[in-house]
Amino acid sequence: MITVIDASIKERRDAKAAHELFTINTVIVHLFFTLGLIKLLNIDMNSAIYLSILISFVIIIYTYFRTKKAKSNDAYLVYLHWQLSLNRYKLLISAYVFYFLVTSLGLIISTDVPISMDGIRIIDSILSLLGIVPLFFCILLSVVLGSGSMFNAGRSEINQKLVQKYPKS
Repeated sequence: MITVIDASIKERRDAKAAHELFTINTVIVHLFFTLGLIKLLNIDMNSAIYLSILISFVIIIYTYFRTKKAKSNDAYLVYLHWQLSLNRYKLLISAYVFYFLVTSLGLIISTDVPISMDGIRIIDSILSLLGIVPLFFCILLSVVLGSGSMFNAGRSEINQKLVQKYPKS
């Protein structure tokens, strides 16, 4: 159920900023930046993904501190949307953990596996692709969620469950 909170145009714009940053993180950092590193700078896929995850963590940390600041300094609608944006990062962080766990399996699996023509172990390629697929779907889902939240913030709307979880202090 959606709740509408009375807010000014500036408060709506400030509430949208949280989701704009979230969407920029998912689209620009994870898709364009990673592909640019791979295609333009010829960096291997895993290194490009690790670098984009590192940049994403910097943005997540900024969002965490900005949410704490919004709780005490900003309008209630703005705070709730920053909190929603921060909560949405849980999906991405779980995908990061899965990616790291799956790609780390290559260190545990014995080294007696065949090597491809590029000198990369085949098992490492398989594990890397296995870790990328859920990460990619989480990124796509995050883009959809972020754009929907931007729309809701522009209309001063917020989920009733979030209002109940984070009451006005």
